[in-house]
Amino acid sequence: MRNLMIKLQDKVKEINHLQDKVLPELKQQLAETKGIFKGKERKALEIQIQQTEREIADKLDKIPDTLKADGYPDVQVFMATYRKAEAVVDQYNRDLAEWEQQIKEKEKPNRPLEKESVRDRLRHL
Repeated sequence: MRNLMIKLQDKVKEINHLQDKVLPELKQQLAETKGIFKGKERKALEIQIQQTEREIADKLDKIPDTLKADGYPDVQVFMATYRKAEAVVDQYNRDLAEWEQQIKEKEKPNRPLEKESVRDRLRHL
């Protein structure tokens, strides 16, 4: 699940780069390209802008497909499941840190009551 989230974040970074950097630069170049003899250059920039916009749209369309390939019906379901799993892992890490702190203090570690394993909790999500 974590690898899938990393994959999605990478795709979002690519999309943001195209939207925030590449596309505005191309539009700025188009705005600066003036003159009678710059028609071909303007046309090439317009085509490049259209291709970039299509690339952004294609990448946005592929995000749900990536999740569906892993068995999630949509992005909202994945995010809800991811947040629940993240909470379980965070609780486990807090419990582990507390237990390690007890060990360092040379106290006899009081084992917490038997809880469900992390894997079992994640399976129930």
